[in-house]
Amino acid sequence: MDLFVSKFFNKIDKKGRVSLPSSFRNALPSTDKNQIILYKSLKSLSIEGCGVERLNEIAKRINNLDFFSEDYDDFSTSIFSEIVPTKIDKEGRFLIPEDLKQYAKLKNDAVFFGQGYFFQIWDPKIGQEYSQISKKRLLDKKKSLRIILTQKK
Repeated sequence: MDLFVSKFFNKIDKKGRVSLPSSFRNALPSTDKNQIILYKSLKSLSIEGCGVERLNEIAKRINNLDFFSEDYDDFSTSIFSEIVPTKIDKEGRFLIPEDLKQYAKLKNDAVFFGQGYFFQIWDPKIGQEYSQISKKRLLDKKKSLRIILTQKK
């Protein structure tokens, strides 16, 4: 599977559709090129998107939690009940459901942030602020890629 990388700004049309960046379309698995999974981020006011393979990985990890625990209930309810499978049309556009647009405060524009195995959709102003805060945290804590690249698996 290819990765979702880079940052792209796109307009949302009057029908609520937005174009998925072509490099993001190329990162989708060949078996499901015309479908993405959308859900509300649990960490920020953004929409997260991924392919079916990533959703299956999330399901496996949740399934590994103690079935009777609050964590299992919280994750399964917060993620699976919020998932919106979405089809991509021939022009590469997809519809952002109204409740997701409201959650992420999207109006006429969106910015897509590649996150490796998934992507995020933000209001451009909020997304830029979040990006700056994220970079500042890394700089303030003196964290670098070396930290994650030298960790043992």
